[in-house]
Amino acid sequence: MRNDLLQEARNEAPSTSTMPHPDNDGPEAITKSPYQRSAKRQATERSTAPSLVAALPDELLLKVFSELAKLGPVTVPDEEVCHHHRFPFRTFHTPEEPHPGLRSYPFLGQVCRRWQHLLECPGSRQDLYREVVIDFGHELITAVHTPIIWSDRRPTDKEFRESFGATKLSAQKILDFMHQRQSVIQKVVLTNSEGYWSDEGSFVNLQHKHNFTMAHFGMMLGMMCQSLQDLHVQHCNDFFSVGNGAWSAISCVKSLRRLAIEDLHCRLDADSLQELATMPQLEELSITGEQSNDNWHVGLDCIPEEWAALTNLTKLELRGHSLLNVLPAFLAQLPLCHLDLGSCRHLNLAIIPTLTQLEVLSLSATGLAEHRDSGAPALTAAAIRMHLPDLSRLSRLTALNLSDNRLTRVPPVIGKLKQLKLLDLSCNQELQVASPLTTLQALPAIKLVDLRGVHEEPDVGYWTEAKCTSMKHIAAFTKKMKQRPYGCKIMMDRD
Repeated sequence: MRNDLLQEARNEAPSTSTMPHPDNDGPEAITKSPYQRSAKRQATERSTAPSLVAALPDELLLKVFSELAKLGPVTVPDEEVCHHHRFPFRTFHTPEEPHPGLRSYPFLGQVCRRWQHLLECPGSRQDLYREVVIDFGHELITAVHTPIIWSDRRPTDKEFRESFGATKLSAQKILDFMHQRQSVIQKVVLTNSEGYWSDEGSFVNLQHKHNFTMAHFGMMLGMMCQSLQDLHVQHCNDFFSVGNGAWSAISCVKSLRRLAIEDLHCRLDADSLQELATMPQLEELSITGEQSNDNWHVGLDCIPEEWAALTNLTKLELRGHSLLNVLPAFLAQLPLCHLDLGSCRHLNLAIIPTLTQLEVLSLSATGLAEHRDSGAPALTAAAIRMHLPDLSRLSRLTALNLSDNRLTRVPPVIGKLKQLKLLDLSCNQELQVASPLTTLQALPAIKLVDLRGVHEEPDVGYWTEAKCTSMKHIAAFTKKMKQRPYGCKIMMDRD
């Protein structure tokens, strides 16, 4: 679809000799089929028929451009279900990288003069640049492919390496771009300032490929301190690993409503995060450590007591804090509706039953085992951390994530959550289904259940009798739920 639009627009251009070909593969990659019309006939039709894109009004063309910035990655069928029935929390199967936005299409302005005018016109900025994404890795790669010499063919590996080695990203150009649009920008996403993982699995270091530092980060925030509402920073550990400057700069943006600092692989000082308490307007806060780090400790070791001043906070995400072991009591006094504590493996969850206003709760990869019955013997403090807390008081809960834990059965307490719509139990490798899933069948509002990766037997090359029993009950549950009038999707392993 994108290539069709680009091709039609190129037909409108006064000269195509200097216009970049929208297909990187070039014309030599096209193979004719018996159903294709002759090139001469196609050229005749193009010269006589008006271009569909050329006939579009500017308002509709701007809408097309704005939608390009939102297109997500191509998904496999199961992931496509996740996008349609979107889990409101980060899951094991959810793509983690943000889309690079409209700046990932620098060739749009080269297609024709009209497109270039629309993209650069001050009047279009309100429609196109409410959200700006700066992906340092993508910006550098795009800069390699943008020149006209690569318009009709892909560069060879040698040519790409040479061009990439000679390409650098200027902090001044980024700041100029932001300055020209500062009055309309409401959301900024910064990602991959230190580097990125290539498709081959190797890490590409970018620390010497750009000169954007923490000082430039502060200058950028200063430009938008009265208008910026949403800030998302991911894989930019270099801004936060030394000193408190980044946190101080963020706390000066009094218009900010949503803040996400994600995938940090450094220790965080609770004292430096106290400054966020001066932002009572914050509604959503996400500070997460890099969850793939199993060999060293990252993130927070405690939540600052000063955060009790965040009286408008409805969403809190604290994934990947391996040193965090206790939640403060003041969380029960905040209007929290969404809480994500994924990969906090040493965290005492005793406070969870008091958070009765929660609607979304994620306890993924926290090492949880079975819920302890009230009549069971008392457990040590270390053992309590490993047990699922009593969730029966969370009557407003609509989405629950218990994936990647050590559950051996579907917790019976789930049957008491009558408002529950979305449930993720995937990757509980010890979870067995020895009897029909009547607990889940009794949930009146359930719409999506993820049961992939349960009852795994890695040392056995075939399905044992117990595994067959689990899959039989899951299949029967799936068939039963499909009969509901509104439909219920069950995600399960196929083989």
